[in-house]
Amino acid sequence: MGGIPALDGVKDLVSVLDALAGQRVGKQTVPAVVFEDDGGLGAGFVTGFQERLRDGGGAGIVPHALADDALLAQARGAREPDVVLLDGITAQLEQTMPGKAGRLALTTYWTCRRVLDVNVGAGAPPAQRDALAESLCASWQRATPGLRGLRSFIETGGAGQVSARLGAVATVLVAWPLEWGYRVWLNRTRRLRWYPGKVCNAGQAATTFLAAATHLSLEGDLRHNSALRQSLLLEALAVDLTRAARRGVFSPRRRRRVWPFVVLLPRIDGPGVALHRLLDGLVKIRRRGLPLVLMAARTPVAPPDDRTERRAGVRTPGQAAAALRPLLERKPQPATADDDGQVTVALAGPERSSVSDWLATNVTVRPRPVRWPSTYLGTVLALVMVAAALPAAGWAQQLLDPCHDMWQAAGARVGVDTAATGCYFTDGSSQKLLRSLQNRIRAQNTAAMQGGSYRTVVFLAPLTADPHGAGEQLTPAGVLQLEGAARAQQVFNQQVGVNADRPRLRLLVANVGYAYSHAPAVVDRLNALAGEDPSISAVIGISQSRQASVDAINRLSVDLPVIGAAVTGDFMATETTTYFQTQPTNRHLARALARRVTELGRKKAMIVYDDKDRYSVNLQQDLRAELTDRDIAVEEPSFAVMREAAQSQRGGMSTLPDLAKEICALSRSGGITLYAARGSQLPKILNEVQAQCGAARRPAFPLLASDTGTLVEYPEIPEFAHLDRYTAVDLSYIAFSRDRHSDHAVGSDAFRAAAAAIYRVWTGTNTPRASNVLQQLRSGIDVQDTVAVERPFHLPADDQALARRPLFLCTVPHTPDTPPDCRAADGRP
Repeated sequence: MGGIPALDGVKDLVSVLDALAGQRVGKQTVPAVVFEDDGGLGAGFVTGFQERLRDGGGAGIVPHALADDALLAQARGAREPDVVLLDGITAQLEQTMPGKAGRLALTTYWTCRRVLDVNVGAGAPPAQRDALAESLCASWQRATPGLRGLRSFIETGGAGQVSARLGAVATVLVAWPLEWGYRVWLNRTRRLRWYPGKVCNAGQAATTFLAAATHLSLEGDLRHNSALRQSLLLEALAVDLTRAARRGVFSPRRRRRVWPFVVLLPRIDGPGVALHRLLDGLVKIRRRGLPLVLMAARTPVAPPDDRTERRAGVRTPGQAAAALRPLLERKPQPATADDDGQVTVALAGPERSSVSDWLATNVTVRPRPVRWPSTYLGTVLALVMVAAALPAAGWAQQLLDPCHDMWQAAGARVGVDTAATGCYFTDGSSQKLLRSLQNRIRAQNTAAMQGGSYRTVVFLAPLTADPHGAGEQLTPAGVLQLEGAARAQQVFNQQVGVNADRPRLRLLVANVGYAYSHAPAVVDRLNALAGEDPSISAVIGISQSRQASVDAINRLSVDLPVIGAAVTGDFMATETTTYFQTQPTNRHLARALARRVTELGRKKAMIVYDDKDRYSVNLQQDLRAELTDRDIAVEEPSFAVMREAAQSQRGGMSTLPDLAKEICALSRSGGITLYAARGSQLPKILNEVQAQCGAARRPAFPLLASDTGTLVEYPEIPEFAHLDRYTAVDLSYIAFSRDRHSDHAVGSDAFRAAAAAIYRVWTGTNTPRASNVLQQLRSGIDVQDTVAVERPFHLPADDQALARRPLFLCTVPHTPDTPPDCRAADGRP
């Protein structure tokens, strides 16, 4: 029947192939079925299977293409047989679409195909790109029914003066905007995003579709590279077929597409010919989700030693049916194919009358029927759900909102700042520095994006104050670290103007809210942006050591490297896999503070910490261990700071005045207090200590702290937070630079590390992704540049390397506008 031989096992094999061709293959990879024999049985099987894909009137039941004798003869006489074969196959796929399934749109394929017919001339590259865009746009308009008449009207100029004027108006108002929009679409559509990469791999640098396509035009320097030419056309066809098989929610025609596409190659004659290369190419583009069933026949290669021995991997029809049957059971990864992605079948043996009778009575594929509820009910339900979920006013507001990647949360905005203007994280009356930084970074980003190639670094941190802090809000240190990163971005991009082989760097800002309160939603939005924008290469900042910051890092895409700024928690690097530490940790800070206690000759100490903050608990534990090792008694109780009160380790509540009395009593008895909580809580305690101990007390007693950078550096802190006013204490704090701009320095360090890794993987001929930057950081990177010559370092950094990073103990002066007195601290074991 129709050329299919009635051999043992053929009934089972045809049944399985009928079922595969009559239902969705989903995301399974269907291996190519290749028949091997030297008597023409395989070619007869493949050719005869075409008849099963048509109804009695010759119309297609399943869209299919057959490389028949006429197509092969046309290809043999052509200069580019691969193009002729693919044109014939795509034309047949379009023609055999079942009537109720709609038209098959092969937009990507025909766009890439038209490139081969365009002569862009021998001018400069911009002129060639313009000529190519103009020709492709004209072809698109002629092929589009709604635009075909307009194009004809504009080209002929109409009959008479009035028509000529209308044609000129249509050119200005319609034709030119259409051509501009089509050119933008060519360079930015996801359908063609892969095209420049393939051309780059062939030896020609190109970053956009038009720049790459000029090399494949009629006189292009890569036009005669037949392997590249076929690879581009096959990839374009795969993109279109994958899109065509998606179930459209609003399209009944798409919901009737319950089959894959079938390609039949009945004669593969020897290696090196166009058909053999086509088979290899079709096998290679099979990927997860590609709706393609491929059948081919070829002459077998005889074994070198024993010609009667069956080659390994060759199956009988029955064995092939058994290997393919798991695909019908929707198993995720059935072991059906050989290593080359093919199931090889040998047809041999006597014909069976029972098989012949079955073939005569079962003549066509029977696709799974699609009932009308399945076809139309999805559209109705989708419309009802959309109408219920999106009230008209909210829907319109969302469409018109330029701050679509940010949202309001507890008096501030959180999210990722992708807006061109407006859309600040805070209102105009608070945190003016943050608003100024947003404007500055946006201007630097605009210049970077207009200057050519660029990569994107995201600064993610808490950038807004506690919404419940009322008038006593203190800005998070992340704002100062962001200022350091913005300064580093400016310097790097200025240097790119001199060193043009490097990309410019764009800086996006992401605010996760006070204490990471909105981190999950912000991280999810950032992951979505990273999926849409391949230029996003690294995340920096983080700013705080919290359990929530660990969770945020682990929630980020596994391809995104994360580089910390002033992040010191010992647990940050051990509980994450993509995080890189740039500054000394709490263990190093504790060593430096303990050494200072020893230098001051103190034999007892009290640690004030926050038992609700993992960073503070971690630092308190490190301090206790270091002090104990130096025979310094840690006085009980150690206090855990709370909002309005303190709680001792012995239990029971005490107010801030009680805590202040403990600190004053300890100082009078020759002890020292170490503050291991957040700097934003320190001014309240110092204010109470001043009241209890006396502002004029001399000499002032020492107090050591770790996290006070914002209180020293930030220019907008309220009056009560100025540390120089608390004369009762001689306050020393840990810093990462000798001047008062410690947070600037660490923010710059994080950006410098990201830039160093990006520059290391950037070659100019490819576009590295975040995963390449992550791998480079794991392999090792030296950070040494002109932004901060005195602060070189290496990533990843071990304990000894972190101990050698700049670390200082700075003393707060008691006179306004006087810089702190800093000296080097030692965090080594």
